[in-house]
Amino acid sequence: MVEWAGRRSFAAWCAIALMALIGCASAANAQVTPPAGTSNPRPENSGCNTVERPVSAGGASMVPEAAGQQKNWQPPGGEINFTVRSFVQIPSDALVLVCFRWKRTGERQDHFITARPVHLDLTEAGHLLKITVLVPTSLPKAPPRFGGDGEYAGLYLVPLADVRILVIGKNTDGSPQVVADVSHQIGVTNPFWALLLAILTALAAFAVLTWICHRKLRRQGLSDLDPVIRIITTPDGYASLSEFQMVLWTFVVAASAVYVMVLSGELIEVTTGTLVLLGISGAVVVGSKLHDNTRAATPAEDVAPARKPRWSDLVVSDVNGQRQIDIARVQMLYFTLVTASFVVMRVLTTYVIPEIPQGFQILMGISNAVYFGSKVAQPSANTATANPVTSAAASPPPPPQATSG
Repeated sequence: MVEWAGRRSFAAWCAIALMALIGCASAANAQVTPPAGTSNPRPENSGCNTVERPVSAGGASMVPEAAGQQKNWQPPGGEINFTVRSFVQIPSDALVLVCFRWKRTGERQDHFITARPVHLDLTEAGHLLKITVLVPTSLPKAPPRFGGDGEYAGLYLVPLADVRILVIGKNTDGSPQVVADVSHQIGVTNPFWALLLAILTALAAFAVLTWICHRKLRRQGLSDLDPVIRIITTPDGYASLSEFQMVLWTFVVAASAVYVMVLSGELIEVTTGTLVLLGISGAVVVGSKLHDNTRAATPAEDVAPARKPRWSDLVVSDVNGQRQIDIARVQMLYFTLVTASFVVMRVLTTYVIPEIPQGFQILMGISNAVYFGSKVAQPSANTATANPVTSAAASPPPPPQATSG
């Protein structure tokens, strides 16, 4: 009997322990499983990979940027801006998440990589949200250009990425509520390859241009000029400052356009200020040629130049056979180099062709006008003094004198 009673007591204790374990498991399960019918995620689980996309349109939309070079591209680590307009008021303490992943054509999609904004600007009574965020450098390698399921823009130059902007607020009971959920796409660019292609394009154009000029000058006995001087040499043997400015602006604008187009994968709009500077330099070149042609005694085609051009011709003028510094030339060259350097630096750092400030446009216009006025006002270059042999050969011989018999 004692043994039987001991067995019953042991069985009772086992039953009690089993019931206790079942109760603990049920309590734990009740804490993990959210109540039925709750669609909002838990605050610690809220994210682009856990919150489902809305099944209906409305709620919020992406506001496009102003017309022009829209910055829908950036390299990894670059800063990009988004503007979201919400139909409901966005609370000031809302959680803003910006998520990135590669855009794919198939059903298989990558997980989003979340990036926290570096700047937020909430305006219009909480209905307009401007977001500044850095493109995450932790994005995996882009899908293959050929044979893969990734999407590219610009002749397979720029891989596209999906961007999801998630704005999460709180309900009255403290549970999270999705206030805005919008999607966008951007290009994730590679500045190194864009810069390399821009440089190669500029070098190819420069090689063709200097080769053509070399063939022309070789017939005139000037085959040993350096590649840049060849392009800006005038028929009378001087290095032209106006042509140097025109060539410089042409290559700066062309290389910048190629660089930005490779980055964006699409055609871009050249800024008005840049076109103004190109127009100013072109007008001075045309005016200088017309002025030189009116002073030329003979056509300049295939005539041996009076002298060999030099780099000093850009800032020195020949007046009455003497070379002297021309302040108008120095001013024009200095302002041209400063403005061109500004454009190049802005393109390399902002990835767009900048708008030239109006003050710089006026400054360049004044310096070019002063240069052209000085060129018109000064006496013509005394090429006879620079090369008396050529002048003597070009002048008609004196009439023969009668001799006594």
